[in-house]
Amino acid sequence: MRFTFSFTASVTDLKTGEREQISETAHFDHPITRADAESAISRELRRQNKPSTGVRITGSN
Repeated sequence: MRFTFSFTASVTDLKTGEREQISETAHFDHPITRADAESAISRELRRQNKPSTGVRITGSN
């Protein structure tokens, strides 16, 4: 079963210093809680050099 979460977040691109609001969808191939999904999304954005604040799940499947 695939778990899908839509989310919004404010991110800062560390390469340019620009801050932006993003809305995207995250997919997980295993059962995951909303809180764990928020943490995983934050970690992935940080890994992409785009630390985030205010990650908010806006929908789930």
